[in-house]
Amino acid sequence: MEGRYSMKLGKLIKDFELEVLRGVEHYEDVLIQREDVNRPGLQLVGFFDYFDAKRLQVLGKVENTYLAQVPSEDRRRIFDALLAYEVPALIITRGLDPFPELMEMAVKHKRTILRSKEDTSLFIPNFTDWLKARLSPRITRHGVLVDVYGEGVLLMGESGVGKSETAVELVKRGHRLVADDAVEIRHIGTRLVG
Repeated sequence: MEGRYSMKLGKLIKDFELEVLRGVEHYEDVLIQREDVNRPGLQLVGFFDYFDAKRLQVLGKVENTYLAQVPSEDRRRIFDALLAYEVPALIITRGLDPFPELMEMAVKHKRTILRSKEDTSLFIPNFTDWLKARLSPRITRHGVLVDVYGEGVLLMGESGVGKSETAVELVKRGHRLVADDAVEIRHIGTRLVG
């Protein structure tokens, strides 16, 4: 599969209708390269081993409930430690209001803070599926892709050997043509998707 793919934060904000609570200069152009997100529960208590700061960070109701019980000065210290890392953005779900200490540290460390109205349990799987589809490794091959009983069948061969004719015969028998001539194949998780 070919190289690593990225996308701009601005597209993600637009497609998921995220509210920008604080944007750094040129935040729309920040490149997102990780297919997964992080809920920084362990980081809120100071554990940063194996922390992938290149992932988008998501704060939901669980994190918010924990932080609401923490004194203001401790929240300031927690957000200072978290946002000291160069995270591409932090997303607050469920339409929750950001803590003032979060916004203060976002200014200090020049970080983008976004908000979604969606519940965290709905937002994260939809969001990660969307990211994986757009950031997955891919390759384009010459051929014809047909859906035969729910499985992809890629017909490849030299020009003029009858790939398209074979596909037409399969379509006549109730199968579905997916792509003709140029087939883009993506590696999403453990699957190949054409």
